[in-house]
Amino acid sequence: MIKADSLNIDLLTWLGITHVTLANNHMGDFGKSAYHFTTHLLDEVGIGWFGVEDKQLRIEIKGEKLALHGYCSHNTNPSPIGSRKEKGLNYLDPEAVLQNIEENRRYGYFNIVAVHSGLEHVHMPSSDDVFFARGLAKNGSYIYYGHHPHVIQAHERVGNSEIFYSLGNCLFDDVYTPKDREAPLIKLSEANKTGAIATLELQLGEIMSAGLTPIYLGDDNVLVGEQVVNDNITFINSLVDTAGTEKYNSERAAAIGAYIDNRKKLRNLRWYISRLTWSSVLMIFNARRNAKRYSSEFLEKLKIFRSDL
Repeated sequence: MIKADSLNIDLLTWLGITHVTLANNHMGDFGKSAYHFTTHLLDEVGIGWFGVEDKQLRIEIKGEKLALHGYCSHNTNPSPIGSRKEKGLNYLDPEAVLQNIEENRRYGYFNIVAVHSGLEHVHMPSSDDVFFARGLAKNGSYIYYGHHPHVIQAHERVGNSEIFYSLGNCLFDDVYTPKDREAPLIKLSEANKTGAIATLELQLGEIMSAGLTPIYLGDDNVLVGEQVVNDNITFINSLVDTAGTEKYNSERAAAIGAYIDNRKKLRNLRWYISRLTWSSVLMIFNARRNAKRYSSEFLEKLKIFRSDL
Protein backbone atom coordinates (compact mmCIF):
# COMPACT_ATOMS: atom_id res chain seq x y z
CA MET A 1 0.00 0.00 0.00
CA ILE A 2 1.30 3.44 -0.95
CA LYS A 3 0.26 6.83 0.36
CA ALA A 4 1.64 10.34 0.73
CA ASP A 5 0.98 13.30 2.99
CA SER A 6 -1.83 15.51 1.72
CA LEU A 7 0.47 18.53 1.99
CA ASN A 8 2.31 17.23 -1.08
CA ILE A 9 -0.49 18.73 -3.14
CA ASP A 10 1.33 22.05 -2.66
CA LEU A 11 4.33 20.60 -4.51
CA LEU A 12 2.19 19.79 -7.53
CA THR A 13 0.86 23.32 -7.72
CA TRP A 14 4.38 24.76 -7.24
CA LEU A 15 5.61 22.65 -10.16
CA GLY A 16 2.78 23.96 -12.34
CA ILE A 17 1.05 20.58 -12.73
CA THR A 18 -2.39 21.22 -14.24
CA HIS A 19 -3.74 17.72 -15.02
CA VAL A 20 -3.07 14.22 -13.63
CA THR A 21 -4.18 10.68 -14.35
CA LEU A 22 -5.48 8.62 -11.43
CA ALA A 23 -5.43 5.36 -13.38
CA ASN A 24 -2.88 3.39 -11.39
CA ASN A 25 -2.80 0.18 -9.37
CA HIS A 26 -2.52 1.90 -5.95
CA MET A 27 -5.46 4.28 -6.34
CA GLY A 28 -7.71 2.05 -4.21
CA ASP A 29 -5.16 0.95 -1.58
CA PHE A 30 -6.89 2.80 1.27
CA GLY A 31 -10.50 2.45 0.17
CA LYS A 32 -13.15 4.72 -1.28
CA SER A 33 -12.90 7.40 1.40
CA ALA A 34 -9.18 7.95 0.71
CA TYR A 35 -9.85 7.97 -3.04
CA HIS A 36 -12.57 10.61 -2.67
CA PHE A 37 -10.28 12.64 -0.38
CA THR A 38 -7.65 12.61 -3.16
CA THR A 39 -10.06 13.89 -5.80
CA HIS A 40 -11.32 16.52 -3.34
CA LEU A 41 -7.76 17.81 -2.79
CA LEU A 42 -7.17 18.03 -6.54
CA ASP A 43 -10.45 19.90 -7.04
CA GLU A 44 -9.53 22.34 -4.27
CA VAL A 45 -6.33 23.44 -6.00
CA GLY A 46 -7.75 23.32 -9.52
CA ILE A 47 -5.83 20.31 -10.87
CA GLY A 48 -7.87 18.37 -13.42
CA TRP A 49 -8.00 14.59 -13.02
CA PHE A 50 -8.98 11.69 -15.27
CA GLY A 51 -8.48 7.92 -15.58
CA VAL A 52 -11.33 6.99 -13.20
CA GLU A 53 -15.13 6.97 -13.28
CA ASP A 54 -15.05 6.79 -17.12
CA LYS A 55 -13.69 10.33 -16.98
CA GLN A 56 -11.77 12.01 -19.78
CA LEU A 57 -10.72 15.64 -20.04
CA ARG A 58 -11.16 17.71 -23.17
CA ILE A 59 -9.09 20.86 -22.93
CA GLU A 60 -7.94 23.68 -25.20
CA ILE A 61 -4.46 25.20 -24.85
CA LYS A 62 -3.18 27.89 -27.22
CA GLY A 63 -5.60 26.80 -29.92
CA GLU A 64 -4.86 23.08 -29.54
CA LYS A 65 -7.79 20.78 -28.68
CA LEU A 66 -6.56 17.88 -26.54
CA ALA A 67 -8.37 14.84 -25.13
CA LEU A 68 -6.69 13.33 -22.07
CA HIS A 69 -7.70 9.82 -21.02
CA GLY A 70 -6.04 7.18 -18.85
CA TYR A 71 -6.40 3.43 -18.21
CA CYS A 72 -5.07 0.86 -15.74
CA SER A 73 -4.30 -2.67 -16.91
CA HIS A 74 -5.35 -5.66 -14.85
CA ASN A 75 -1.78 -6.96 -15.27
CA THR A 76 -0.65 -4.42 -12.62
CA ASN A 77 -2.93 -6.09 -10.04
CA PRO A 78 -4.80 -2.87 -9.18
CA SER A 79 -6.53 -2.33 -5.85
CA PRO A 80 -10.23 -1.99 -6.70
CA ILE A 81 -12.24 1.14 -6.01
CA GLY A 82 -15.90 1.77 -6.62
CA SER A 83 -18.65 -0.83 -6.55
CA ARG A 84 -21.56 -1.98 -8.64
CA LYS A 85 -23.20 1.36 -7.93
CA GLU A 86 -20.07 3.51 -8.19
CA LYS A 87 -17.61 3.63 -11.05
CA GLY A 88 -13.94 3.13 -10.24
CA LEU A 89 -10.77 2.79 -12.30
CA ASN A 90 -10.83 3.06 -16.07
CA TYR A 91 -9.59 -0.45 -16.84
CA LEU A 92 -7.63 -1.10 -20.03
CA ASP A 93 -10.13 -2.32 -22.61
CA PRO A 94 -8.99 -2.07 -26.28
CA GLU A 95 -12.53 -1.63 -27.59
CA ALA A 96 -13.36 1.15 -25.10
CA VAL A 97 -10.08 2.98 -25.74
CA LEU A 98 -10.57 2.88 -29.51
CA GLN A 99 -14.16 4.06 -29.14
CA ASN A 100 -13.07 7.03 -27.00
CA ILE A 101 -10.31 7.92 -29.46
CA GLU A 102 -12.65 7.87 -32.42
CA GLU A 103 -15.30 9.93 -30.62
CA ASN A 104 -12.74 12.56 -29.59
CA ARG A 105 -11.49 12.80 -33.17
CA ARG A 106 -15.01 13.44 -34.44
CA TYR A 107 -15.10 16.52 -32.20
CA GLY A 108 -11.68 17.67 -33.39
CA TYR A 109 -9.63 16.62 -30.34
CA PHE A 110 -6.13 15.15 -30.47
CA ASN A 111 -5.78 12.11 -28.18
CA ILE A 112 -3.17 11.72 -25.45
CA VAL A 113 -3.54 8.31 -23.78
CA ALA A 114 -2.00 7.38 -20.41
CA VAL A 115 -1.60 3.64 -19.84
CA HIS A 116 -0.62 2.01 -16.54
CA SER A 117 0.60 -1.43 -17.62
CA GLY A 118 3.48 -3.89 -17.70
CA LEU A 119 5.82 -5.63 -15.30
CA GLU A 120 7.98 -3.69 -12.88
CA HIS A 121 11.77 -3.41 -13.37
CA VAL A 122 11.72 -4.87 -16.91
CA HIS A 123 12.94 -2.73 -19.83
CA MET A 124 11.00 -4.74 -22.43
CA PRO A 125 7.24 -4.09 -22.73
CA SER A 126 5.08 -7.13 -23.34
CA SER A 127 4.36 -7.96 -26.96
CA ASP A 128 0.67 -7.51 -26.13
CA ASP A 129 1.25 -3.91 -25.01
CA VAL A 130 3.25 -3.27 -28.18
CA PHE A 131 0.50 -4.73 -30.39
CA PHE A 132 -2.04 -2.59 -28.57
CA ALA A 133 -0.12 0.69 -28.86
CA ARG A 134 0.79 0.09 -32.49
CA GLY A 135 -2.75 -1.02 -33.26
CA LEU A 136 -4.15 2.28 -32.03
CA ALA A 137 -1.61 4.09 -34.22
CA LYS A 138 -2.98 2.29 -37.28
CA ASN A 139 -6.24 4.14 -36.67
CA GLY A 140 -4.72 7.63 -36.65
CA SER A 141 -2.26 9.96 -34.95
CA TYR A 142 -2.12 10.01 -31.13
CA ILE A 143 0.30 10.00 -28.17
CA TYR A 144 0.71 6.99 -25.85
CA TYR A 145 2.64 7.31 -22.61
CA GLY A 146 3.05 4.43 -20.18
CA HIS A 147 3.96 3.97 -16.54
CA HIS A 148 4.16 1.27 -13.83
CA PRO A 149 7.44 -0.56 -14.74
CA HIS A 150 9.57 2.03 -12.80
CA VAL A 151 12.24 1.71 -15.51
CA ILE A 152 12.52 3.22 -18.98
CA GLN A 153 11.05 1.28 -21.88
CA ALA A 154 11.21 2.06 -25.58
CA HIS A 155 10.08 5.19 -27.40
CA GLU A 156 9.07 4.70 -31.02
CA ARG A 157 7.23 6.52 -33.79
CA VAL A 158 4.53 4.52 -35.57
CA GLY A 159 2.98 6.32 -38.50
CA ASN A 160 2.27 9.81 -37.19
CA SER A 161 1.96 8.65 -33.55
CA GLU A 162 4.48 8.81 -30.72
CA ILE A 163 4.61 5.88 -28.28
CA PHE A 164 6.46 6.01 -24.94
CA TYR A 165 5.98 2.57 -23.36
CA SER A 166 7.37 3.64 -19.98
CA LEU A 167 9.11 6.84 -18.91
CA GLY A 168 10.63 5.27 -15.79
CA ASN A 169 10.76 7.10 -12.47
CA CYS A 170 10.59 10.87 -12.21
CA LEU A 171 10.48 11.40 -8.43
CA PHE A 172 10.71 8.22 -6.36
CA ASP A 173 12.55 6.85 -3.34
CA ASP A 174 13.48 3.66 -1.54
CA VAL A 175 10.40 1.92 -0.14
CA TYR A 176 10.08 1.52 3.62
CA THR A 177 7.31 -0.16 5.61
CA PRO A 178 6.55 -0.28 9.37
CA LYS A 179 8.35 -3.65 9.42
CA ASP A 180 11.34 -2.34 7.46
CA ARG A 181 12.38 0.82 9.28
CA GLU A 182 16.12 0.17 9.42
CA ALA A 183 16.54 -1.04 5.84
CA PRO A 184 14.25 -0.44 2.85
CA LEU A 185 11.88 -3.12 1.61
CA ILE A 186 12.84 -2.09 -1.93
CA LYS A 187 16.03 -0.15 -2.65
CA LEU A 188 16.27 1.81 -5.89
CA SER A 189 18.55 0.21 -8.46
CA GLU A 190 20.48 2.21 -11.05
CA ALA A 191 17.71 1.42 -13.53
CA ASN A 192 15.10 2.72 -11.06
CA LYS A 193 17.07 5.94 -10.67
CA THR A 194 16.86 6.71 -14.39
CA GLY A 195 13.87 8.19 -16.13
CA ALA A 196 12.90 10.49 -18.95
CA ILE A 197 10.61 13.42 -19.63
CA ALA A 198 8.74 13.26 -22.94
CA THR A 199 8.89 16.52 -24.88
CA LEU A 200 6.44 17.12 -27.73
CA GLU A 201 5.36 19.94 -29.99
CA LEU A 202 1.86 20.02 -31.47
CA GLN A 203 0.54 22.34 -34.15
CA LEU A 204 -3.09 22.16 -35.32
CA GLY A 205 -3.44 18.60 -34.10
CA GLU A 206 -0.23 17.36 -35.73
CA ILE A 207 2.92 16.19 -33.94
CA MET A 208 5.73 18.43 -35.15
CA SER A 209 8.51 17.00 -32.96
CA ALA A 210 9.01 14.53 -30.11
CA GLY A 211 11.89 13.47 -27.94
CA LEU A 212 13.13 12.48 -24.50
CA THR A 213 15.01 14.46 -21.88
CA PRO A 214 16.84 11.94 -19.64
CA ILE A 215 16.96 12.41 -15.88
CA TYR A 216 18.82 10.69 -13.05
CA LEU A 217 17.78 10.59 -9.39
CA GLY A 218 20.85 11.49 -7.37
CA ASP A 219 21.16 11.20 -3.59
CA ASP A 220 20.00 14.76 -2.99
CA ASN A 221 19.15 16.15 -6.44
CA VAL A 222 17.76 15.33 -9.87
CA LEU A 223 20.27 15.47 -12.72
CA VAL A 224 18.86 16.41 -16.11
CA GLY A 225 20.34 15.39 -19.46
CA GLU A 226 22.76 12.81 -18.10
CA GLN A 227 24.68 11.22 -20.98
CA VAL A 228 24.84 7.78 -19.37
CA VAL A 229 21.04 7.74 -19.27
CA ASN A 230 20.86 8.94 -22.86
CA ASP A 231 23.12 6.08 -23.98
CA ASN A 232 20.89 3.59 -22.15
CA ILE A 233 17.79 5.02 -23.83
CA THR A 234 19.33 4.42 -27.28
CA PHE A 235 19.88 0.76 -26.41
CA ILE A 236 16.45 0.32 -24.81
CA ASN A 237 14.73 1.79 -27.87
CA SER A 238 16.30 -0.91 -30.03
CA LEU A 239 14.85 -3.73 -27.90
CA VAL A 240 11.28 -3.26 -29.11
CA ASP A 241 12.14 -3.70 -32.79
CA THR A 242 11.57 -7.46 -32.62
CA ALA A 243 8.49 -7.39 -30.34
CA GLY A 244 6.18 -10.31 -30.95
CA THR A 245 8.88 -12.69 -32.12
CA GLU A 246 9.85 -15.84 -30.26
CA LYS A 247 13.32 -14.38 -29.64
CA TYR A 248 11.90 -11.21 -28.08
CA ASN A 249 9.46 -13.09 -25.84
CA SER A 250 12.22 -15.48 -24.77
CA GLU A 251 14.62 -12.66 -23.87
CA ARG A 252 11.90 -10.85 -21.96
CA ALA A 253 11.00 -14.01 -20.03
CA ALA A 254 14.69 -14.44 -19.12
CA ALA A 255 14.88 -10.84 -17.87
CA ILE A 256 11.78 -11.37 -15.73
CA GLY A 257 13.16 -14.64 -14.37
CA ALA A 258 16.48 -13.02 -13.44
CA TYR A 259 14.70 -10.24 -11.56
CA ILE A 260 12.49 -12.72 -9.65
CA ASP A 261 15.48 -14.91 -8.75
CA ASN A 262 17.33 -11.90 -7.38
CA ARG A 263 14.34 -10.91 -5.23
CA LYS A 264 14.04 -14.46 -3.88
CA LYS A 265 17.63 -14.31 -2.64
CA LEU A 266 16.65 -11.43 -0.36
CA ARG A 267 13.59 -13.14 1.11
CA ASN A 268 12.94 -16.49 2.76
CA LEU A 269 9.89 -18.32 4.12
CA ARG A 270 10.21 -16.60 7.52
CA TRP A 271 10.17 -13.21 5.75
CA TYR A 272 6.91 -14.03 3.94
CA ILE A 273 5.25 -15.45 7.07
CA SER A 274 6.15 -12.32 9.06
CA ARG A 275 4.24 -10.21 6.53
CA LEU A 276 1.19 -12.45 6.18
CA THR A 277 -1.87 -10.31 6.98
CA TRP A 278 -5.46 -10.12 5.83
CA SER A 279 -4.37 -7.40 3.41
CA SER A 280 -1.75 -9.65 1.84
CA VAL A 281 -4.23 -12.53 1.57
CA LEU A 282 -6.69 -10.18 -0.13
CA MET A 283 -3.93 -9.06 -2.48
CA ILE A 284 -3.30 -12.67 -3.53
CA PHE A 285 -7.04 -13.16 -4.12
CA ASN A 286 -7.19 -9.96 -6.19
CA ALA A 287 -4.17 -11.10 -8.23
CA ARG A 288 -6.00 -14.24 -9.30
CA ARG A 289 -9.13 -12.28 -10.18
CA ASN A 290 -7.14 -9.65 -12.07
CA ALA A 291 -5.33 -12.32 -14.08
CA LYS A 292 -8.67 -13.69 -15.29
CA ARG A 293 -9.97 -10.21 -16.10
CA TYR A 294 -6.75 -9.36 -17.98
CA SER A 295 -7.33 -12.39 -20.20
CA SER A 296 -11.02 -11.72 -20.85
CA GLU A 297 -11.06 -7.92 -20.92
CA PHE A 298 -7.76 -7.21 -22.66
CA LEU A 299 -6.20 -10.18 -24.44
CA GLU A 300 -9.43 -11.39 -26.01
CA LYS A 301 -10.38 -7.91 -27.20
CA LEU A 302 -6.85 -7.25 -28.46
CA LYS A 303 -7.73 -9.45 -31.44
CA ILE A 304 -9.38 -6.43 -33.10
CA PHE A 305 -5.84 -5.20 -33.85
CA ARG A 306 -3.87 -8.39 -34.44
CA SER A 307 -5.08 -8.99 -38.00
CA ASP A 308 -3.42 -5.72 -39.08
CA LEU A 309 -0.03 -6.34 -37.42
